[in-house]
Order: sequence, then structure tokens, then C-alpha cells
Amino acid sequence: MKSQKSWQRDRLRLWRDQPRDRRVKRKRILIVVGFFNPSILSGFTRYAREADWVVNVISVFHQAVPGNWEADGMLTTNVFRQDLAKFIRKYAQKIPTVLHGCDDMKLGVSNVECDEHEVGKMAAHHLIDQEHRHFAFFRYSNNIHAMKRRAGFQECLKEFGHDCIDLEMISEHGEGIEKWFKGKLSRLPKPLGLFAEDDLLAAQAIEAAMDAGWKVPEELAVVGCGNMEMVCELGSVPITSISCPIEEQAYQAAALLDARMRAKKNPPQQLVLSPIHLIARESTNAVAAHLALVKRALACMKERLGEVSLDAQKVAEQCGVSIRLLYREFDKDMRSTPMECLLKMRLRHAKELLAKTDKKIEEVAEICGFGTLRSFQRAFQRKQGMSATHWRRERTASGGL
Repeated sequence: MKSQKSWQRDRLRLWRDQPRDRRVKRKRILIVVGFFNPSILSGFTRYAREADWVVNVISVFHQAVPGNWEADGMLTTNVFRQDLAKFIRKYAQKIPTVLHGCDDMKLGVSNVECDEHEVGKMAAHHLIDQEHRHFAFFRYSNNIHAMKRRAGFQECLKEFGHDCIDLEMISEHGEGIEKWFKGKLSRLPKPLGLFAEDDLLAAQAIEAAMDAGWKVPEELAVVGCGNMEMVCELGSVPITSISCPIEEQAYQAAALLDARMRAKKNPPQQLVLSPIHLIARESTNAVAAHLALVKRALACMKERLGEVSLDAQKVAEQCGVSIRLLYREFDKDMRSTPMECLLKMRLRHAKELLAKTDKKIEEVAEICGFGTLRSFQRAFQRKQGMSATHWRRERTASGGL
């Protein structure tokens, strides 16, 4: 079997042996990005290898404006720096260009973006599932992606009869964000379900809230977007985030550029990809409760989650109240029964084990307090619309909950 170097030498020799007029000119592609994201670069370069392109990535690693490099096409993202933006606008008028993401720069070129409206709906459904009644969307831009996420979030909440607080901070990224957010906290209701424009803003919201004495996730549940593992996993509280198909967007953007270079007169095209999944972490790992008795009861359920015999009577006894009072307080606070909340907690923990461990389905059912595998499968199918095995296969493949 030939080595890669040997294969490359043979390929070069074959090319050189061709008559000059039969040699195929390799396409020269500029990659200009406003920030370093390994997934974007991986998607761009994966297609570039397949298409045998010559690629200029100087802006990726040096954040430098490319010089007068003769290019056949350009792949780009939205940028914050004015010099890069000016360069992109200039070249986008001269050569085929495809944008990764929403057209915040108003280039009027083809683009490949995530369904940001669906992203907002996913965040809303997750927080509603955690029994929240107060919600906020936290943003620091008026960019198209942020406004689409907000719209999806608000529209979904409205369908369930909820309002949404719009926490708007239009400023540069920096230390002022945490100070600004901390100043708003005293006027916000508890517990609060918050959807942040992206993971970076979610992390800053969590730090500011904890500095102000808020408990995360009991008093502030936070969902981010982007699933940037360095941000989501390394903060004070791991952040629940929505994973978008960033690498696939980049690959499809490169494929679209290839098609446009072959037929330059086509009008701009837009390709929209669905978000992958929500990855649940500690920042939303609590059911929102207002009443003291309900909070105590939920803590009891969490502590004794694996007990098959746990029922409302035992929870009431541990809390020192009558079962009648327990049911009344749950109905008032959660609009649900104690056993319905217990089932939700068990299924939520089961999904976490299915996605993050290799434990067998039978073992997961036992750990989560289901008396039999059959009762677990029946409850899971009713809630998720699919078997636990099917659910695990789908989520493990995409890395989400």
C-alpha cells in the first residue's frame, strides 16, 4: 500500500507529464474569519482537500488582512474588526463568496446558517420542562442570529402563556457585561430561566449572579448556545448549551462556493441547517420551585431517586406534613402532582445516564428507581416518543441530551 507522500509524488508527476494546455488549474480560495473556531476551519478545509483547492488562511492564524492575493472564491464569517470587514466587502463584490452564518454584515452573498429560530424554541422548551414560569433572554448584540434566537424563544414561551424579559446590553465584549448584569439582578424574579445569546454571555451571567448571591441553577437556570466545551465545561457551573452543526455548516458553505464558482451568475442562495441537540449540564439541573415545602420535597426526591418504593406518602412524612398538604402545595406551585414531578426527575436522570455512560438499559432503569425494565421503557416511550435504545443511539451520535 502506497504511503501518502508516495501517492502525492505520483500525482504531481502525472500532472507534470500532461500537456500544459490540459493541466487543470487548482482553485485558489481565501478563508477570512473574524474569530478562531476549530470546527469552522475543519469544515472549510475538509471540503478544500476533497476539491483540491489552494487555500489562503493567513487571516485565521494571524488575524491579518490578506494582501493582493489572486483568488477564485472566498469563504468567510461575520467579523468585528472594521479592516477585515472592509476587505470582505470589497472582495465579495469581485469574486464568488459564501458566508458561514447569518448575514449580519449585509453582504448580500450566499450563506449557510443554523435555524436560529429553532434554537430559541429548544431553549424555551427545556426551561419550561424545568417548571420555570419567569424567563429572560440576555443579549449583547442586535445581530440577525441573536434576534432570531430571541424570536423563537419568545414565540415558544407565548404559546405556553409565558412572558419574556429582554435583557439587552448593546456594547463591546468585556468586563462591563458582568457589572451591568449584576445591577439588573435585584429587579429580576426568582427562580428565573435565562437564555443567553451565546455560551460566553451565559458564563458571564452565571459569574455575575453567583457574585450577587444567587444560586445556580436553583434560582437562576442558564442556557447558552454554541456548545463551546472550553467555556461550558470549565466555568464555576457547567453550562447547558445548544449544539449547532458548525462544522457541517462550514463544509456545506465550501460546497456551495464550489457550485457558485462553476456558475457565477446564479442569485445568492441560503441554506439553513437544523440545530443538533441541547446538551444538559449543571446550569439547568434543578426543578424551579417557589414554595418552601415544595423545595424540601424536591430535594427529598432527588436524594432518594433510586428508591423504587418512594411515593408521595413517604415524601410527605420526611417533610413532616400531611399528604393532602403536599399535594395542595405542589398543585399551587408546580401545577402538577408530587409523583408526576418525581417521574420527570427520574426520566431526566435516565437521559443523562443514557447519553453520558455505557450503562445497560436495565441498570439505568434500576438506578433511576423504576421497578422493572418494562415500566421504565413504557414511561420513556410515552415521554420521548421513542425507545430508550433508539434515543441513546441518536443522542450519542450527536453528543447531546
